[in-house]
Amino acid sequence: MCVGYAMLMLCRTVVGVAGPAMLQDPTLHLDTASFGAILGWGTAGNLTGKLTNGILADKLGGSRVFIAAIGLAAVATFIFGTLSSNSAFFALYFLTIFSKSAGWPSMANIIRTAFSSDRHGRIWGFIATSSRISSVATTLLLSSLLLILSWRGLFFVAAAIALLCALILPKFLNRNIPEKERHNADLDVEDAGPSGSQVAHPLNNKDTLGAILCFIRNPSFWLISLGVSALAVLFEFQVFIPIYLSETFDLQPEEAGIASSVFPLGCLIAVFLGGFVFDKTSKKSIIFVMGLTLVVAILCLLGLRYLGTVELNHLLELILTMSLIFLFGFAISPAYYIPMSVFSINFGGKHCGLLVGLIDALAYFGAMMFDFIGGEVANKEGGWQDFLMILIVTSVIATVTMVVFLTVDYKRVKNLSLADK
Repeated sequence: MCVGYAMLMLCRTVVGVAGPAMLQDPTLHLDTASFGAILGWGTAGNLTGKLTNGILADKLGGSRVFIAAIGLAAVATFIFGTLSSNSAFFALYFLTIFSKSAGWPSMANIIRTAFSSDRHGRIWGFIATSSRISSVATTLLLSSLLLILSWRGLFFVAAAIALLCALILPKFLNRNIPEKERHNADLDVEDAGPSGSQVAHPLNNKDTLGAILCFIRNPSFWLISLGVSALAVLFEFQVFIPIYLSETFDLQPEEAGIASSVFPLGCLIAVFLGGFVFDKTSKKSIIFVMGLTLVVAILCLLGLRYLGTVELNHLLELILTMSLIFLFGFAISPAYYIPMSVFSINFGGKHCGLLVGLIDALAYFGAMMFDFIGGEVANKEGGWQDFLMILIVTSVIATVTMVVFLTVDYKRVKNLSLADK
């Protein structure tokens, strides 16, 4: 799963890395606004995919959908590298991210079946770490390749690596899960009580429509959806970072790409530690930990905006900017990846792929709007300051919503424990 999801991230990240070089290509007639539109259509693909791929993963099996997604993303990435018109970019990036969107729902099904519930936090942490390692490696490798290859060459390299993995991985993911593990997965309750008793999950007898109705009637579903939506907008900053650094500090495309790797590096360290912290820390303490990290994210964005209003030494300002971007990635990653993923398996049961898809679909709708709006805002004179202000407001919303969600979820689990006693 780690290798496979890394390939999906490879196909997604290459667009952000190639962005500055694409803007400098005179044959493309791209500007920041049209590049933001490309990202917006990709996010629309994510939204569409989340609404469909979660159901497919529940019906067809996580492994099948996972492998198919990697193969389709590789093909779409290769074709993207051959294109020249904006409308073609929109369509192929839509298809690439549509494929990538199957990753999380299909892995939720695999994890539900293959691992016990007390390990879900650290498993999600490892997989999220894989996505961040891929993002760091992609940024550094492909940015370096820009020294000898055109931006089109980056897409061809990424597609070749992903397609090779799609051909090899079925040998490993198609192994049968032991029947005992399947049985235990189906017996998992939303959260086990202290007695350790096992009863059938309340959604086991629900069809897809029944499960959806159950989800939308639950306040926690709407809280986590709003919180993850706000965090998804914050994560969209990642694909704008190379252009932001290039235009703010007059960096070459390959330099901006390498410098932007600090964001996924911060994410990598955070999610690697975050899975263990989530499993080992009480739900009550997690409220404080997650809230604190999101407050740090707000401070990082305020710092970035302040740096844009003062005159500092050019090199010092670049170092401070990269440091704040690193810390920002570190601060938002655990809250973005882990609570939603663990909640979806516990609350969704055998419909966990559907639940992940619904939450992510709502999240990427917000991110899609930001891609279009953020690109237009940043394209104006002095627009990056307004761009950062949008992120600051969104970060405040994310902090409040996630703290409320974690508080409600803590009370829900506490009530379940009392009922079990």
